[in-house]
Amino acid sequence: MKRVYSAENAFDAQIIRDHLEHQGITATVHGNMLTGAIGELPMDTRPTVWIEDPDLYERARDLIAQFERARPEGEQWICRHCREINEPAFEICWACGRDRET
Repeated sequence: MKRVYSAENAFDAQIIRDHLEHQGITATVHGNMLTGAIGELPMDTRPTVWIEDPDLYERARDLIAQFERARPEGEQWICRHCREINEPAFEICWACGRDRET
């Protein structure tokens, strides 16, 4: 196994793992339960993504880089209905399900 990604949180690690799996690269997330120990343990406790086949390392890193470049840019937006803050990628509010424009 070989580590290909170090995430800020478990959610980001899972997204990268899913993306790699979708591209045919078997991957797993390690350390997603350690984030609660940040500052308490003398080690890097961020979740990491590992691939089973080290020969696919360069391909996996390329796929991750392409994925990160394709992430929507922009600013967070506030739902006009429930006032929840949403990330730029969301077209509907994650809290109430209303369309961004309504």
